[in-house]
Amino acid sequence: MSTHTANAPAIPREQGSLIIGVMMFVFVFLAMGLGLLYLVMSTASGTELERKEVKAFNVAEAGIDAGMLALMNHWPESAASPTVVDTNAIRADFDSQQFRDPTRSPAGDFLNVSIYDNSPDKPNYDANGDGKMYVDSQANVDDDRHRIIILAERKTWQLSFPLIAMYTNAFDANAQGLEIRIDPAQTEPLPLNGTAAPAFYNTQIGNKSLDLPADGSVLANPSAPGTFDSWVSSGLMGTLESIAKSEGTYFTTAAAAQSFLLSADAPGKIIYLKSSTPVEIAGSTQIGSYANPVVFIIDTPDGTDVGLDFKGTADFYGIIVIKGNPVIRGTASFWGSFIASGTLTNKGNGTTPEINYNGNIIRTINRAYTISVNIVPNTWEEYTVPR
Repeated sequence: MSTHTANAPAIPREQGSLIIGVMMFVFVFLAMGLGLLYLVMSTASGTELERKEVKAFNVAEAGIDAGMLALMNHWPESAASPTVVDTNAIRADFDSQQFRDPTRSPAGDFLNVSIYDNSPDKPNYDANGDGKMYVDSQANVDDDRHRIIILAERKTWQLSFPLIAMYTNAFDANAQGLEIRIDPAQTEPLPLNGTAAPAFYNTQIGNKSLDLPADGSVLANPSAPGTFDSWVSSGLMGTLESIAKSEGTYFTTAAAAQSFLLSADAPGKIIYLKSSTPVEIAGSTQIGSYANPVVFIIDTPDGTDVGLDFKGTADFYGIIVIKGNPVIRGTASFWGSFIASGTLTNKGNGTTPEINYNGNIIRTINRAYTISVNIVPNTWEEYTVPR
């Protein structure tokens, strides 16, 4: 009996090669697909990173712009009056555009802007008086931190108010007289050899003369009184008018000027009132301060009556310039300097000195009014801050 062994059919060599080729193509396309997926993911990640960096830069730059604007509106002359940027308002604006993710950019960390001097101790005011301050803005947007630092430079109007306690063509005082003294807070060197401040007038027509300090710290007419124009030139008046017009503090009615003068916006401003008729200004609110004195100009025709009726605590800190005949009533006290072209009449109650010379205030005003705030060239610095 014979035995027959059946052999399995052999796979043709061509068919095996085809399977291997297909598998290779599968692996190649799989590798390409994975590579493409990685590329897409990488691009998306890079785009997200770039988007966060751009957003963080934009927020930090917004902080720089806000700091520059704040310096334009208020240059920090003293430690008691720093310039502050309202970052809450900026954040609220970005939040309204759904720009900030509160889970990744905490409110207190979203934007911080600080302003400090370019002197070694970096105080929060212009301590060295060179008209330059750093603006330092740091933003955190979706955990991406960006910091920009610039040096800002201030350009100012060159004012030239004289260092005098008072000038008036004539004065007329009631039984209390017109009391002039040195402000106890005054620390600048006095203009007359460091020992006295001058008060000038041409004639006295009232019931009582000037009441001056017995120590000789205020001297009446140490030289020729001159004229109103010699103390406040037409050029200075024109400059003051231009500043007021540019800042929106130029008025043609007493009511509008008084409303602004007694508002919280008045400190540190030049307020110019141009009127062809008699003016009455009254109030019981302090006007200005040592850190933010006010310049108030009342420009009326010669001989026009100008009533100033301040009561209670309504002291005036700054320089008052009047073309016309000012009349002081109430408990008015002026801290700085008082200059008038006509006759100054005092009808106050004599409870406090009417005019208190302060050279600190006059010198502050002469350098205080800003034309512009610009970035010092080549001081822009950018940093990506580690998380």
